[in-house]
Amino acid sequence: MNAMPDGPDAPACGSAPKPGPPDPEPGTSGPVRPLPRTRTCYVCGVENPGGFRLAMRVEADGTVAGDYTPPPEDNGYRGIVHGGIAMTLMDEVMTWAAILGTKRLCVAAEMTTRFRRPMPVGVAYRFSGRVTRATARLVLAEASVTGPDGAPVATAEGKYMPMPEGSASAASVDFVDEPPAALV
Repeated sequence: MNAMPDGPDAPACGSAPKPGPPDPEPGTSGPVRPLPRTRTCYVCGVENPGGFRLAMRVEADGTVAGDYTPPPEDNGYRGIVHGGIAMTLMDEVMTWAAILGTKRLCVAAEMTTRFRRPMPVGVAYRFSGRVTRATARLVLAEASVTGPDGAPVATAEGKYMPMPEGSASAASVDFVDEPPAALV
């Protein structure tokens, strides 16, 4: 991922942008907080014409989540989503979980993915991530992509590192709005 996005009025998830903040996930209680967006990130960048342009959120339980319905252009084999798409979506939510956990911009250092079953195109998926352990220098996170039945399609574990202060400051210019002060 390596993205640091912003804007509550950002497009909702999926191939076509939708106005307004996302609705709460079924089964969650309390408010859902949209995450910031950038201009150029492949996953959340609002100005990236080839990207997903997705809006991430923090759910009531602190999980970072998003939703995506892959179009046929996301094929690996015909009718099956390319595995790199699932990995990219899980990296995005784990990176955001690490950012929120450390209050610093973070980047991926390592990621291990397990594909549990085929991921057909045209189906609505939920991807979510959370921190499992954090120190000042390394964050461990986990993520999953689940189908409409709630069963995992893919899972991942990742290691994330906070960006050096100079790199974080340079990256912060890509935010749509001012990045949260605690992140740069």
